[in-house]
Amino acid sequence: MVNTALIITASACAFVTTVTIGSTILYKRFHKTDLERTNTVTDEFIDKPIPPGVYIIVGPQGVGKTSFLNALISIDSKYHGAERLQMAKVEIEKLNSIGYKLTVPPCPYRTRSKLFLPNGKPTYHTDISQFGLPGRRKEVQYFPPYTVIGCDEIDSFMDCRDWNKNGNMKADIIDGFKYIRHHDLVFLGDVQNFSKVDAAVRKLTTDVIYILGKKDVYGKKHRFSRKKTLLRTEWEFIWVKHQQAENAESLREMGIDVKEKNARKCKLIYEGNIYSQYNSQSGKPYWYRGIKQFTVEKHPENVLSPEGVDTYCKQNALDSAQDSE
Repeated sequence: MVNTALIITASACAFVTTVTIGSTILYKRFHKTDLERTNTVTDEFIDKPIPPGVYIIVGPQGVGKTSFLNALISIDSKYHGAERLQMAKVEIEKLNSIGYKLTVPPCPYRTRSKLFLPNGKPTYHTDISQFGLPGRRKEVQYFPPYTVIGCDEIDSFMDCRDWNKNGNMKADIIDGFKYIRHHDLVFLGDVQNFSKVDAAVRKLTTDVIYILGKKDVYGKKHRFSRKKTLLRTEWEFIWVKHQQAENAESLREMGIDVKEKNARKCKLIYEGNIYSQYNSQSGKPYWYRGIKQFTVEKHPENVLSPEGVDTYCKQNALDSAQDSE
């Protein structure tokens, strides 16, 4: 089911030939940025903006989900940021001509954790709770068309008590995913456990990216350099066209075999140090909320007297406090 390699298409081959014939075309297109064709999925994101849709990045803790998300946004920003702004301006100008008074923010990228883009400027902030069809909750942000939204750890939010109890918020977010293509938005979210994501959101997820592993490549930037630096980071992943795969499975159950391949093994390469562009420990403030002093506790004695057993079981509980009540 899974391809073990990505094959350069005829159009990509033609592009390589164009680069060989005339380097001036390359300079005009990529603003004098050296570009090496990698024969990986990286080239697809360099050639075209990320298509509209809901992308969920899946993998265990520490596998490289958030760094992948930020690298993908950075690549899109480097090669298509100006294009996104221009497309948004064209649409907003049409709206202004019929009575609106809207201005387009100068950055089409919004993330939960601050990310410095290749141009040195940061993204705008957003959170999964601020996503959704606007107009029904005051905290929901208005996004210009062609905006890219990146939210890490969305499974924690979608598995919390507020998510399950707040029906209006839940409906807004689900409806936002449902109509995301109508506004040409891209939503990138990362999760440790895809099954914890709300079932309705899973149904609306267009693409699932399963991170298999990450490799940091170090070396000398210059021939006479003494110090080795991080040159690039590479991620291997399985890219599944989730909605297509689910539809194909439904058709197979009805006896209709769909020949399309909905999954492939890919590699993404990010040239440079992606970790220098964001704080990989951005969740540290959670551990200091309401702190007055650090607390310590001595171990209970492991003795089998009634008092000793009671003390030990209270301090090393097998049941939650709610269950013990």
